[in-house]
Amino acid sequence: MKKTIYIFLFFSTQLFGQVLPPGLRCLQIQGNNVVLNWITPANSSTQFLDYEIYHKAPASANYTLAGTINTFSVTSFTHVGSSGGFYYMLTHEIGNQVSKNSDTLRTIFLNVIPFPNDLKFTYNHVRNPKLPTTVNTFTIVKEYPVGVFNNLAVTSLKEYGDTLSVCSANIAYHVIIDDLSGCRSISNRVAGLYYDNKSPNKVEIDSISVLPTGRTILSWFVPRDQDLVKYSIQDNHTPYDTVLGRNSTNYVYTLTTANTGTVSLACSGVDSCKNGGSEIYYDATTIFLRTYYNYCAYRTELTWTPYLWHPERIQEYRIFYSENGSPFKQVGSTKQTSFLHEGVSPGKNVCYFIRMVSLNNGPTSSSNRKCFFTTQVSASGSLYIRTANVLSKNSVNINIYLDNSKPSNGIELYRSDDGQAFSNIGFVPFDGSSNYNYTDVKAESNLKSYVYKAVVKDSCGNPRTVSNLVKTILLKVEDDKEKIFTKHLTWNDYSGFGGGVSGYKVYRIINDIAETNALVTTNASTNFFTDNLEQAASMGSKIEYLVQAIEAPGNTWGFKEVSNSNSSPVYVEGRIFVPTAFAPYGANKTWLPVTHFIDKNEYRVRVYNRWGKKVFETNTDTQAWDGANCLADIYVYLITYKNSRGEYQEAKGTVMLLE
Repeated sequence: MKKTIYIFLFFSTQLFGQVLPPGLRCLQIQGNNVVLNWITPANSSTQFLDYEIYHKAPASANYTLAGTINTFSVTSFTHVGSSGGFYYMLTHEIGNQVSKNSDTLRTIFLNVIPFPNDLKFTYNHVRNPKLPTTVNTFTIVKEYPVGVFNNLAVTSLKEYGDTLSVCSANIAYHVIIDDLSGCRSISNRVAGLYYDNKSPNKVEIDSISVLPTGRTILSWFVPRDQDLVKYSIQDNHTPYDTVLGRNSTNYVYTLTTANTGTVSLACSGVDSCKNGGSEIYYDATTIFLRTYYNYCAYRTELTWTPYLWHPERIQEYRIFYSENGSPFKQVGSTKQTSFLHEGVSPGKNVCYFIRMVSLNNGPTSSSNRKCFFTTQVSASGSLYIRTANVLSKNSVNINIYLDNSKPSNGIELYRSDDGQAFSNIGFVPFDGSSNYNYTDVKAESNLKSYVYKAVVKDSCGNPRTVSNLVKTILLKVEDDKEKIFTKHLTWNDYSGFGGGVSGYKVYRIINDIAETNALVTTNASTNFFTDNLEQAASMGSKIEYLVQAIEAPGNTWGFKEVSNSNSSPVYVEGRIFVPTAFAPYGANKTWLPVTHFIDKNEYRVRVYNRWGKKVFETNTDTQAWDGANCLADIYVYLITYKNSRGEYQEAKGTVMLLE
């Protein structure tokens, strides 16, 4: 019997411990009623008697029974005539077994507080802390106009605000929060006639910029205010124009005064109640660009007014440039308000503008455009090298024609070995005349053919007109290995004559005297000649050749010039043929050595008898010894001379005087 009682008490205790309350989850205020939603308890429903719902109003101190539900599977209850408050539930089973109280929930109470600028909302969770199954965000529902519902916001905050977008309107609000069980809690509905008594928010300027046409465009951000119907544009703090529509974000100022100075504009919002913005940001001001072109230095000096709208946001100013209508390209950047653009092409129509770039890819602002023609000082348009003439082995004379109708600084001369890379060799100042000469004294004209050009420098000192290219003649002479008197001459084409080359003349120069007549005249395409010197062997020791280019008719300026090559010497060993005997009264009456290629200015002959007495002397190769007053005998001769290389030589021997 005792054992049976223990078993009964054990099961009774277990049974009582298993009575669980329903899981109260949501409270919905529906007009003058409150709807409760819950989850059935997990224990068996075999002993279920009913659910009991308890309620108290916020101001009440005591809970009262609001109703009972005697069906286990029912999960909702409508508390008729309730405006909200606190609720909890419990489960009642057969045998007067009662569960613990469920979680106590409170209906969401929405409080709307009007302010001049907007409406402020406060509300609560159904439990504090919130139920684990309650989602994290509230949905604020706005009913405007009547019967039209829109979600104003979804937020985790327990307070929010709404900005009025009309002068006055009947607007209603309620708050919803969902539960993961599938139900939702809904607050009371708050409706009222609300008024917009505030001035619109400040309109924040985005940027002000100058369009390519010279007009000014002002841009701004759309304010938070929904009740905006237009914007007032101020010029120098005076209303100037209006822009309709809340979502409008720019205004084009039709005057082009930004081309002559800065333009300052401001903007304020106007709502449907005709309230204008009481606070206006300082005027936004355009960038005004000025330019000065230095026609001597070929550069543009640019200065501009600083961009004053949020200067702390400026990253840099970028300089853009266009030439003869080409697309603009960036030519530099700076944080300053000035820039020097070097190397600007002369004789062009150029344009500039400045663009301010903000940090972090923010707004940009462009200045007015400045366009002008890059004029130059006048300079001669005609410069012509008439001829380049070799004077000696290290000098070339350049004769130049200049159109002197326009003053200049002078003429620079350039020389090149290959016609590609030129070096400056000298300068001839302008003196008002049309003909100029320059002698290049550092040329190796016996070794190289040079290309010359001339460049006019204008009164600023800048290079302008470039002349024709002129190439000198380099003459080369080679010996013939088989024939001592044969010489082979070759030379390069002369170039630079305005009329072209008609042909070449080849001259011999003997003892520094050029022969009157040319050895030959070739055509323009013949650059070689072979000469035989045998007939000239006795004429002297110094023999040179010279080639002269002849200009053909047709020169634009009417010139007909010649150009000489270098003089190329030939070297032949000097020779003297000395007779060994003569007979004053016989067939060979005189004694005369015969000379080939010797310097006759340095020639001397002396004859001595056997006792060393000088019996004959001469300094020419044309005076013979006739043996006068001398006996038949053997005599000694000594001949001194200088060969074609300038070397002193001697010839010794004996000659027999016969009766």
